[in-house]
Parts: sequence; C-alpha cells; structure tokens
Amino acid sequence: MSSSITITYNLKPPAGIQSNGLNPSAIHEFNIPVSPNDGQKRYYTALEAAIIKAKDQIGNELTAWRDAATKRRKRKRKSRES
Repeated sequence: MSSSITITYNLKPPAGIQSNGLNPSAIHEFNIPVSPNDGQKRYYTALEAAIIKAKDQIGNELTAWRDAATKRRKRKRKSRES
C-alpha cells in the first residue's frame, strides 16, 4: 500500500478576474512510492520529494491566481484615475 498527500482548494475569486483558463477548484494527489516498511530513510526521502512537488505545483497555481488578481486591481485603479 502506498501513501499519498492530498491537497484540495476551492478559491472564491472576486468578480471581474480574468481567469485565463485557471480553475478555481482543484484536488491534487502526490504519491509517496515508498512504504515505511522499506526503511525510514527511504520513506522520508520519498515523503520529502512528494512535499516539494506538491509545494511547487500548488505554489505555481496560486501564484497565477495572485497575478490575475493583481492585474484586476491595476485595471480598476487605472479606470478610477481616468
């Protein structure tokens, strides 16, 4: 039996954000291909790799949403200045 890390998010972006294909909801599963029975060092090395992969993927997705929100704020600010 292999273990895994599951991360779920469901964002509620403000109206007016251009998502450009971004999905506000996601469920990601990151497998840990080594069992604790295979040895503590091997297991924790695999666990660390899964955590790094999860951090990178979720971080990239959330950064894209942050960038979309920033663009919306800039557009809003420009329209107020006009």
